[in-house]
Amino acid sequence: MNKRKVALGPGAASLILIIVVLSLCMIAMLTQIAAKNDYNLCVRSADMVQRVYELNAQSEQKLAQLDAVLLAARTETADMQAYLDKVKETLPEGMTLEEDRITWTEPLDNRNLECVVQLLPLEEKQRAKWISHKLVVEEPEDDWEW
Repeated sequence: MNKRKVALGPGAASLILIIVVLSLCMIAMLTQIAAKNDYNLCVRSADMVQRVYELNAQSEQKLAQLDAVLLAARTETADMQAYLDKVKETLPEGMTLEEDRITWTEPLDNRNLECVVQLLPLEEKQRAKWISHKLVVEEPEDDWEW
């Protein structure tokens, strides 16, 4: 049997070393790019979460304003219809009364926090309760025509 000896010269070893180093550099660059993109996404997500919590806080403050109006109207009237009429007259700006539900919207960029509370009967200690408190995303309109 004839054994062949494979000999790599200094040029081949240098070429393999260069390929390995270039491959490692490319992997490092791709890792760096991916890490930067992940960081940017985390920052944007954290910012949006903070802004949504601020929206929730604003809606709770509006509910507190509404509760003060309801308390004042409740002390002035005895029947439900007069109570609803008094509430409708003194509602804070941006709120609307339909039957026994009060609605308002808190805007944020292309999102809106839609709030709905229901007025409870005069016999109840609590004056209103949340019915809906949801974040709605408005999709941008496309100018494309097919």
